[in-house]
Amino acid sequence: MLKKFFTLSLLTIATIFIFSSCTKSDVISNEYDVVGRWAVTGIRSNIANDWNGDGYSETDIYGTYSSCQRDIVLVFDDYGTGQGRQGCNSYWQNLNWQLTNNNHNLRIDLIEDVIELSNLRVSSNTIQGDDNVYSNGRYYTVTYTLQRR
Repeated sequence: MLKKFFTLSLLTIATIFIFSSCTKSDVISNEYDVVGRWAVTGIRSNIANDWNGDGYSETDIYGTYSSCQRDIVLVFDDYGTGQGRQGCNSYWQNLNWQLTNNNHNLRIDLIEDVIELSNLRVSSNTIQGDDNVYSNGRYYTVTYTLQRR
């Protein structure tokens, strides 16, 4: 009897642990989790590189930007369209976006660039994802952080 009680208790605790560790905020369930206005608040590299050409290697790419260059806004509209801009006085440019790989990747097609964020990490107002970038003869993992505005 005591052995049955112990086994049942262990199963109950394991079940509670499994269900409490999974939250909706760990994944993007559909496009409506992405739709809205987002500001880029961080861009970091896994390996130091001279990203801005000043002769110094760094991992904090966003930190090398001027305050106006840090003014990066992305607006994701319904149906995979939107607009983006970087810079205090820059013009808005059209973009396209889509969720891929069972909503684990966010692809952003800009006019002169494509950002493919994989390994998405999501909370109520933050999206983080990794883009594989080739620069100076090697590959880097560049992590973008977006905050809902």
